[in-house]
Amino acid sequence: MGQRSQIFVRFEKELGEKEIVARYFNWNYGERMISRVYHTIAWIKAHLELTNSDPGQYLSQNRKKLVRILDTNFDMYDITIASNILKEYEEFDWHMPLNDFMFNGQDNNDGKAFIDVKRNGMIKYALLTSDNVLCNPSEYMVWDIDKEWMIPDKYISKRMIGITEEHIEELSDIATLMTEEEVKEFMEYEYAGGEK
Repeated sequence: MGQRSQIFVRFEKELGEKEIVARYFNWNYGERMISRVYHTIAWIKAHLELTNSDPGQYLSQNRKKLVRILDTNFDMYDITIASNILKEYEEFDWHMPLNDFMFNGQDNNDGKAFIDVKRNGMIKYALLTSDNVLCNPSEYMVWDIDKEWMIPDKYISKRMIGITEEHIEELSDIATLMTEEEVKEFMEYEYAGGEK
């Protein structure tokens, strides 16, 4: 079945009303996860600054674009069409609450990422192991690949190692790593479901 992971992007459309985009990926691991998280956050940040828009309104109106950005790995010149977790939940009777289905009911061996866009435009993110342990980007790479991930081999080139190191450094400039309490709130918030 390959490498399995999820990325979730949350934003506040109205005061107190949070929406989520929930995507399931095959072959999104290690440097690929870092790449997708970095480029998604950079895209959101650039478009919010360019348009001077309300973050929630902008992302709600541009949900399809956001999904395409998530599907694109700009560093590997690759597109992977991810599955829509919310749509899958709506189509079948899973006999579990939506949050359990999203955060614990997915096949996962490469962890998950959360991106949380606040009303003031601040962006927070989290990288989690498959057991929902919070990691910073360097810890995530060690957990998912191994402690020698910075040594080129047949799976990761010297070029990709350099790009990944740059993204890890730049992530701290464009977003803030979530705390464990913020991760818990992200996973426990009562989402309405239904990706439009």
